[in-house]
Amino acid sequence: MGAGIARTFRARYPEMYELYRRRCKVEPRQFNLGDCWLWKDDDRPWVFNLGTQEGTWRARASYEAIEAALREMRRQADAEGVTSIAMPRIGVGYGGLSWKKVRAIVEAVFDDWSGTLVVYEEFVPGGSADDAEVHAEPPPARTEESRPVSGAGRGRSSRKRTPAKSADADGQGDGGMDEIRFYSVSGDYGGFSNFSPHPVRLGGTTWPTSEHYFQAQKFAGTPDEEEVRLAKSPMIAARMGRSRKRPLRKDWESVKHSIMHEAVLAKFTQHADLREILLGTGDAVIVEHTEHDSYWGDGGDGSGKNKLGQILMRVREELRSVPTTGGKLVGGDE
Repeated sequence: MGAGIARTFRARYPEMYELYRRRCKVEPRQFNLGDCWLWKDDDRPWVFNLGTQEGTWRARASYEAIEAALREMRRQADAEGVTSIAMPRIGVGYGGLSWKKVRAIVEAVFDDWSGTLVVYEEFVPGGSADDAEVHAEPPPARTEESRPVSGAGRGRSSRKRTPAKSADADGQGDGGMDEIRFYSVSGDYGGFSNFSPHPVRLGGTTWPTSEHYFQAQKFAGTPDEEEVRLAKSPMIAARMGRSRKRPLRKDWESVKHSIMHEAVLAKFTQHADLREILLGTGDAVIVEHTEHDSYWGDGGDGSGKNKLGQILMRVREELRSVPTTGGKLVGGDE
């Protein structure tokens, strides 16, 4: 909370700031990249603190951290009965990210939320921080990053926008089932995401998500493999896997597709509900629709390779020929 709007929150909520400092300094840390914690106040709006930058407010924010923190914010809002949230353009100021991309993440996370989310997109000189308050019952919540964001002022609301194509970002559109796009784990096809909370059992070990397994195999046979398996979220596992501070196995480029296929097949073999959803897509083209990945996804504009979508369609064909017994697939990893 060293600059920008975060300094205003620091001044207005000194008790919150002290708790924030303790959480960041204690070992092990209690507030990490991708985390969200809610500060409750009897007389003022509550505040969601989002962990989007590592170490210092000068550090670049992370799209993955923003998505993880927003999903946790939504979960906590639902648990606490919060029905309205006002927030600035997170990650765009000192965080250095593209608001177009961040906004897409915000819309994907809150697309089907029943509450009201107001995003202050445009700063108006002379506007006060009070403009960001949304009054509702139960008490509304404000949100800020663990590091500063751009200034808040009067602006437009940003909520529930759905791409107008054959299928929306997380479901089915007017074009029927010709193409299914997925990305958000909270959408109708959220189970297609490697971040979905579906454990897989492979090699005699249980992995929290298919993302944990995939990222850990970059370091198979080393202590790093187990460290990634124990990551407390798939976002953290992904960040660990992408870090080149850990030595990547030499054959990774030649085996990564087979490992992704292995993880996806295990997931849809071991979870009957997911298997039924996948088989229920018929012959639709399955696309991971995201601007953040042009290799496993479609790059947001269809120019990407969509390798994960291709693997999902391959697994769909394989599942059609696998016998089941009592709702369970024969031959799953036990």
